[in-house]
Amino acid sequence: MYSDPADYAPAGPDFVYPHSSYMPPSASPFGTVKLGDGDPLTPFYPAIESAFRIPEEEASLPKIPAQSISYDDAWQILSRMGGAVAPASWQGNLNNTYHTGPGLAHPGWKVNVDVNNNNTQTTTYNVVGVITGHEEPDRYVILGNHLDAWLFGGLDPNSGTAAMLELSRVFVHLRNETGWRPRRSLVFCGWGAEEYMAVGSTEWTQQFAKQLSDRAVAYLNVDMALEGNYTLRTMSSPLLTDAVFESAKKIPNPDPAEVMVGRKSVYTTWAARRPDPLQPDTPLLQAIGSGSDYMGFQHNLGIPSMDICYTHDNSTIGEPMYHTLYETFAVVDEIYDKGFHFHSAVAAMWGDLAVVLSESKVLPFSLVSYAAFIKRAQDHIAQRYGDLIRSQNITLKYFTDAGQTFNTSAFIFNKALESLDLKSPLVVRRVNDQLMMVERSFIDPRGLPKQPELNHVITAPSKNDAYSSTAFAGLVDTLADIEEAAEEDRQHLWRTFAEHLAAVTHLLETAAKVLSGDLW
Repeated sequence: MYSDPADYAPAGPDFVYPHSSYMPPSASPFGTVKLGDGDPLTPFYPAIESAFRIPEEEASLPKIPAQSISYDDAWQILSRMGGAVAPASWQGNLNNTYHTGPGLAHPGWKVNVDVNNNNTQTTTYNVVGVITGHEEPDRYVILGNHLDAWLFGGLDPNSGTAAMLELSRVFVHLRNETGWRPRRSLVFCGWGAEEYMAVGSTEWTQQFAKQLSDRAVAYLNVDMALEGNYTLRTMSSPLLTDAVFESAKKIPNPDPAEVMVGRKSVYTTWAARRPDPLQPDTPLLQAIGSGSDYMGFQHNLGIPSMDICYTHDNSTIGEPMYHTLYETFAVVDEIYDKGFHFHSAVAAMWGDLAVVLSESKVLPFSLVSYAAFIKRAQDHIAQRYGDLIRSQNITLKYFTDAGQTFNTSAFIFNKALESLDLKSPLVVRRVNDQLMMVERSFIDPRGLPKQPELNHVITAPSKNDAYSSTAFAGLVDTLADIEEAAEEDRQHLWRTFAEHLAAVTHLLETAAKVLSGDLW
């Protein structure tokens, strides 16, 4: 595995680090090829002292050695490959014609690869601090960033860790100087072992699942504060849409060039440089997938989560020096963020979201945005797979009706908020409990088809695209499997699809019902 210069050094070999942020020839990104999250020896349960650990040979660990290499080393192999010429879309920028093999260009040539990976058991730690709320101490707004890095971690995670440390310092200073405490508790979490399958956060959410399911308001993640300086990038549950947008409007733009053309806030540059294709005047709020510490909160417990970061332009594929030896403090200080203005903007927005969610009397959750997200996802399934589904005499009517019922319930609930008695603590608590239950309503304890470790039927990532989010992944993945399966293998897949469709429909109806005061 290597990163081709066509993607990570597109301006040519003379415009790489230290002259730019593009990847130099000797850089090799580290990572894990283990799919899944948490300690592989304690599936579904926390890796605490009393835990039962399965034998290593039974764990879902990769059995084939894997080694990432630099594109300088990759050229040594690819330039000697034999076999057919690779398709045009497979040709990169390594100054030779790419071949697919099998084998090398001359008989007897071999490539020897020494892989020195070792499986060892060790202890990792989470660091957690709390500012206890003055009125609802048992309601938690949680902020998280991981503490471990593959190498130097100048961007991942240290840019985010710097923002976390500054933010916690400011909040503690405010408390000590003024006596201020938020309405709800603020919980600051530094996660251990994120880079290896998000172990720290996953085990923590497993250990305290009941308390978090009952009491957590939201989880706000900053994995790294920046991977570029072009625009804000936000992944979020639809339930946090309005809170994220309103916060971005408050934060001064850290980019002087953008301020000069009249874009004075983080929001205005975000909307201009990364607009939502369906709503061009609105910034793109990406659905939340996998790849960081929000997964246990969002996809297993139904706690609305988000992740913010400053990112690169739309033509760049990832941060070029991500997880390499070149991801240093110098890259941050000299190339990405001279003066640390973008860091400051991310920290300010993170802090503002924490204050809004911890201080607002009524939680600022976006029911209408969630309903619209569900409707778009349902329409996509009907348009893409409608004929295939109808060929089995399966109807989507109950599924779409349930989405419409949720939309109607959201409208009625929001209307009732206009006349809410805000002076009654019990009334406010009841309404907030209903709002907190919405995301929980989409949790299926049995998990998704072929992904029992994931429980959220709407936002969980697809098994075919783990980093991104695929709405209703259990349905979409099963339909994709049906399209690819031989005719004799489709019957059990249709059974899986019909069963999961009924479960999703039920959970949509449940989400609608929790917004009313009725039992049925």
